[in-house]
Amino acid sequence: MIVRRLLVLLLFVLAPIPVAATPAWACSCKAGAGVAEAEVAFVGVVTSIDEAAGSSRVAFTVESVVKGDPPADVTLTTSDNEASCGYRFDQGGRYRVYAIAGQTSLCSGNEMITATPTYTARVERVSSDRIHIFWFGLGIVVVVVAAALTALLRQPREH
Repeated sequence: MIVRRLLVLLLFVLAPIPVAATPAWACSCKAGAGVAEAEVAFVGVVTSIDEAAGSSRVAFTVESVVKGDPPADVTLTTSDNEASCGYRFDQGGRYRVYAIAGQTSLCSGNEMITATPTYTARVERVSSDRIHIFWFGLGIVVVVVAAALTALLRQPREH
């Protein structure tokens, strides 16, 4: 009887763990992406982002060339979400970009050089949300454990 009660208590303690787990991504990248794999590599500023039907067209003004011979203004295509290996660019952000056949992705090795206020606010919001979720989940676990222990201690003992 006590074993069953302890197993139920353990279930209540372990149940909130999926809430605190980080998301799994469907995207998987091969090693070695970056300048070696790219046809074109450059440092540029995002001038516009046009999202449509699962993809984003991102326009850049090229500041300096790392590899290849890109024009002064380049437009690249990427998936519109990171789960599909899309790279999330922010308008006005400065990036080192690697592209093949007019496309870039999360696996290309792109790097943000200068963050935009939008990006900084998004990172702060996600961080704040995770902290709140953690403390809320911890509070629930403490309340459930306390209630279960109270219930166990108030049960009359069988002889």
